[in-house]
Amino acid sequence: MNEIATEISDHALVRECLNDDQQAWRQLLDRYKRLIYASTARFGFDAQDRHDVFQAVCVQILKNLHSLRNVSSLRHWILTISLRQCYALLKRKRAERGQEPDETARGVEDHRPHTIQIYLAAERAEKLREAMEELPDRCRLLLELLFFSEEKTSYSELGGRLGLSKDTIGSVRLRCLDKLRKILQDKGF
Repeated sequence: MNEIATEISDHALVRECLNDDQQAWRQLLDRYKRLIYASTARFGFDAQDRHDVFQAVCVQILKNLHSLRNVSSLRHWILTISLRQCYALLKRKRAERGQEPDETARGVEDHRPHTIQIYLAAERAEKLREAMEELPDRCRLLLELLFFSEEKTSYSELGGRLGLSKDTIGSVRLRCLDKLRKILQDKGF
């Protein structure tokens, strides 16, 4: 699969996963790993606990993906599994320490994002990803390289990859952002 230009839909990804395509499984987990790890943030787990939750979620996805009725709710389904695993780990940790939830601890203000905030952020990211898929190939590639790539790419390099002059990258970027903005508005973003 072309990592930048081609990202398959959740429907196709789930279908491939159910056909035991290992690359599809890796792509599914890669697509949703930030959502899974973000759901652990609310619970204040250390790195090892976050990894344990991630692994438990992966196992649940593997075991239960065949029972997913509506692929369009995949993101919500994975978030639900993540939160259940977080609550289960929290319950085990409290039991190990012999603790019941403390009334004073419940009253402490928590400034970490609430689960609904994490979910809403994930929904916004999903809408953005869908809108990016609707862009023409050149715009999608340009915006991915400019804003989503781990490595910074110079306008000269971008021009070379896209067959454009480095002096036109700025104006093409603006037109592509306008197209993206229009698509997002049409989606109610």
